[in-house]
Amino acid sequence: MQSQINFVNSQTLQPAPTVNAGKILVSSKDLNWDGIYIEKGENDSFNPDDVTVPQHYFAMNVGQPFEWEWQDGRTFKTHCYGPGELWVNPAGVPFSHRINTYNQFVLLTLDPAKVVEVLPDYPLLERRTFRRQHKVQDRHLQMLLQSLLVEAESGGRNGKLYADALSMALAAHFVNHYSADTPLNLSVAQTIERQRLGQVIDYIDAYLTENLSLNDLALVAGLSKFHFSRLFKQAFGVTPHRYLMQRRVERATTLLKQTTLRQHSLTIAEIAHQLRFADQSHFTRVFKQIKGVTPKQFLQQI
Repeated sequence: MQSQINFVNSQTLQPAPTVNAGKILVSSKDLNWDGIYIEKGENDSFNPDDVTVPQHYFAMNVGQPFEWEWQDGRTFKTHCYGPGELWVNPAGVPFSHRINTYNQFVLLTLDPAKVVEVLPDYPLLERRTFRRQHKVQDRHLQMLLQSLLVEAESGGRNGKLYADALSMALAAHFVNHYSADTPLNLSVAQTIERQRLGQVIDYIDAYLTENLSLNDLALVAGLSKFHFSRLFKQAFGVTPHRYLMQRRVERATTLLKQTTLRQHSLTIAEIAHQLRFADQSHFTRVFKQIKGVTPKQFLQQI
């Protein structure tokens, strides 16, 4: 049986048919559960590249420990997942994985619309931000997934009302414990937010001369591109792209000063190329917008 998880390309949002989660042994496919889906399977490797899932996506190890590499910006980090440990990926957050060993898993998707439907008293729930979490040790979430899996294995013996009750409990737990905006964990969420955005700033400085994309930065933050852009602008007052341009201009001023001091002999065109501006004209235009003078005028002032 093939996986029914709807993997899509995170850039185009078109289906990614080559992404295969593996051999599916149990599934709720034919149970017509509303807004929630679960499956259990196994594979020898799983290497999705720059994909996402339109639903909130949960993966739990139900076999032996295995190494799971995940992309953080342009680099990969490795975690060893033990039995029962989970990975939580909010709807729309892009991801790339490298799993190259036999593993057994349970996958579950939860429709964002279902979360809003079953929790009508939560204010502005559809606008809440959720964060990706790695190596989650959450006994309550684990038990909810296991209960849904047992129900799927039994062919839905307890009926849709039972599945709906479990779905509601899972949705409430997800909102209360994995939302960046939940009042229950506001101070923790703010700390995490500062740490995440700080990591993005460090990442931009480390890869300033690379062809950075919004997707790269969102991966570092562990957020969807939309939510990352919104939070970044709230925190810094400018878009991620504008901040990147500002940091490149600051780096350019350093290089121009070093050229004047004959520590380097880079031309304005070479600096523009090194810092990934489209051309010298683009570099000059952005430099003047930020510094009020052109690179040539800046050199003359020095």
